[in-house]
Amino acid sequence: MSDTRNTILKAAMTLFSAKGFDVISMRNIADAVNISPPALYNHFKDKQSLYLSVIEESFGNKSEQLVSALTIEASAIKRIEAFVLTLSQILMDDPEFRRLMLREQLDGDDIRLRYLADTLFNSLFIALMEVIIELKPNCDAHSIAVTIIGMIQKHFEMQSLTQFFQNYEVQNLSPEYITQLVMSMLSGFFGAEQ
Repeated sequence: MSDTRNTILKAAMTLFSAKGFDVISMRNIADAVNISPPALYNHFKDKQSLYLSVIEESFGNKSEQLVSALTIEASAIKRIEAFVLTLSQILMDDPEFRRLMLREQLDGDDIRLRYLADTLFNSLFIALMEVIIELKPNCDAHSIAVTIIGMIQKHFEMQSLTQFFQNYEVQNLSPEYITQLVMSMLSGFFGAEQ
């Protein structure tokens, strides 16, 4: 990838995660990287293609990490635990990615959301459901997968508010702590010891 293209993607990621797709223009992105709008269009045909490239770039290796966690040589419950820890670590380490995913869930149009589902998340989601079914065969694996992801994601999404709640402790946002908490809830459902 060219340096200019990489610079554009990084600037666009920052802008899209901070302000959202609809608010940011190609001119805003060109200004952020000190190039002219026509030069920006040499790299990306339109804002939608730039945005999809940002999504691909930001989620690319994260998806591979999460699928790897679900396919390690271990019991099914340990693979779920590895997935929870990996996702928690990703969300902790990359707040721009976290904001971008939240923005897309709130504001995404059907085209972008379908792209995310089909291109980036589908194989990961299927892998998670397969491990869930291995643990609990005849369950609603789809809803359980959504619940697992939601339990992890919400810890980070709500942190700006929960820091003001009574008994808040910053270490409760560590990936290890979140993993311990989520797994203690899941072990009752799956009937598996940690």
